[in-house]
Amino acid sequence: MNTLCRFCKNKALSLLFAPNKNGDGGKRIADYACTNCAFGIHGPIVRCSNCQIIYVDEELTQEQVSTYYEVANDPLYFAEQGARRLTFQKYLKKLRSFFPKKGKLLDIGTNTGLFVRISLDNGWEATGLEPNKWGTEYAKKNYGITLVNKPFEKGTFKKKSFDVATMWDVIEHFTDPISEMENVFEIIRPGGVFAFSTIDPDSFLAKAMDTRWSWYMEMHKVFFNKASATYYLKKSGFKKVVFTSHWRNLSLGYLATRLEAINPTLSKFASKLISMLQLSKVIIPYYANDLYNCYAFK
Repeated sequence: MNTLCRFCKNKALSLLFAPNKNGDGGKRIADYACTNCAFGIHGPIVRCSNCQIIYVDEELTQEQVSTYYEVANDPLYFAEQGARRLTFQKYLKKLRSFFPKKGKLLDIGTNTGLFVRISLDNGWEATGLEPNKWGTEYAKKNYGITLVNKPFEKGTFKKKSFDVATMWDVIEHFTDPISEMENVFEIIRPGGVFAFSTIDPDSFLAKAMDTRWSWYMEMHKVFFNKASATYYLKKSGFKKVVFTSHWRNLSLGYLATRLEAINPTLSKFASKLISMLQLSKVIIPYYANDLYNCYAFK
């Protein structure tokens, strides 16, 4: 195991959880679909006592990861657009409380482009970036928008060209999210906002489930608690960081599939019962204890 932190370069790493995955080493494309159920399957997870960051200690470049995301098909994500629409409307409303004037917005890792569509409909000049070909095709066919179909890299956009940048459930997928924070800082204007949601490894649920925490999975590479998020955002140049609780909307049918992380038998039973009662498409608000929203100000 490495003892030197990949990010802060201090000799302060300790093993948090030993690897528990088998087989092909996580090279299955299906493991990189956003709604996959490979919960609690992970490589060696380490924690830095200096900067508090937690990450999977494996040699895997962002270029390699991006090739999986470019071709992964995720029909379950596409089917959940109604619930996600309500969630994204909440995100946009909260964003307006931090950035009242509407301007140029970039949604990074936008998937189907739904947040871009909602932003456009609410008067923003919105652009979406998505490396996945299925997502970009869905966006064009269903929402009438053309997404930038490539990974988020330095130089993709001009410096100071956006007022707001967003990453909803995206930052934990990068092998080097610190570089991505720096890239975001460069492309937003002074006074702009970087808004994102991510999973919290120091939450009650994460600690209670230990190595079985559902979000320790192959597609998640780096885990920011609030301390490490604040540290690296400010190191990237952001002046102020604000955290808020994370609420989202889920259909009952989709929620039943997520129960597999806790109990596969319960998940199957709930799915059958909800389907039998014809409640699969009923949408409910859901408070996620192990996620948070973050707003960083330039």
